[in-house]
Amino acid sequence: MFGTLRTIWALMVVIGHIFWLSDFGRFAVFGFYILSGYLMTYVMHNSYGYSKAGQKKFAINRFLRLYPAFWTAGIFSLLIIYYWGGNANTFTLPDSVPAIFGNITMIFPHWMPSQVEPRLSPATWALTVELFFYAAIVLGASKTRKRTYYWVALSVIYIIASYTLGLYWHARYFSIPAGSLPFSLGALIFFLSQQKSIRFIPQSWLTSPFILFSISLSTALITSFAITKSLPLWIMETIFYICMAINFLLVLALATGKEFIKGFSIKLDKKIGEYSYPFYLLHYQAAAFAGLILFGQATLIKGNITIGSFLLTFIILSLMSVIIIKLIDSPIEKIRRKIRPAGNKQN
Repeated sequence: MFGTLRTIWALMVVIGHIFWLSDFGRFAVFGFYILSGYLMTYVMHNSYGYSKAGQKKFAINRFLRLYPAFWTAGIFSLLIIYYWGGNANTFTLPDSVPAIFGNITMIFPHWMPSQVEPRLSPATWALTVELFFYAAIVLGASKTRKRTYYWVALSVIYIIASYTLGLYWHARYFSIPAGSLPFSLGALIFFLSQQKSIRFIPQSWLTSPFILFSISLSTALITSFAITKSLPLWIMETIFYICMAINFLLVLALATGKEFIKGFSIKLDKKIGEYSYPFYLLHYQAAAFAGLILFGQATLIKGNITIGSFLLTFIILSLMSVIIIKLIDSPIEKIRRKIRPAGNKQN
């Protein structure tokens, strides 16, 4: 039952970018990476396999899952630019080869993809990181437990090296190598979840995913607020990695069969989960449309937060997401079912 969790994490990103502090959403992004590392390793082992045919099916299925919605979100942005021009100050047309390439392929060509601008869906720099590690997983980075432990070790070495070299915080968050640690930890969850007992992790820590999530969310809220009060960077980073560890336990608990919310139906969880990707892709566009209606220009709502602007943005975001789900995702899902191996419900 990962659908509700994914959508809550997406909403954290939305609130951070549009209404409050970007730092709030950052805690959720690395949670997404951990979950992706687990799920992609799971489907490679249990559904697709590592043969050429299996790898090809995985790649086609991921393409169909990600790209049509991504391109549709870009079209929404282009409509904003076309119809409102100078008033669309949140969006501009890509005007360089790297930016054009990235907005078509989802691959923003930089070791720190966030440096490639403009992006028609601004938050999609993280999708470049996702694609990189999807490729690593399909090529066998987490094919065995031993490889996965090596991957985790190399990821830790990168973090240590970034501090040793004096690299700024952004190298440990926005860069492609920064995604290695949460993805490798997610892959490790696949192997740990197969065990009856897990060394060094008390079983009592895994009994309530909802409590783990509540701790993670509270940590993100308090830390994001503290940042506005000049919280030292080293403390923020320490808390960030503690929160990553909590999210690791959260995903591990869910992977071992614990319920996120007691009595919550799998069908409802799946329905809620359908909104996570559209929310992530479309929240800037929804805020732009709300800004046009309320203020006459496509601007972010930050600084103009009212109950009306909050509700209007989420109404527009929900309507745009329904368009993606009903007109794009649902028809394509029928194609994906034919490609997806029998019994695979995880991707």
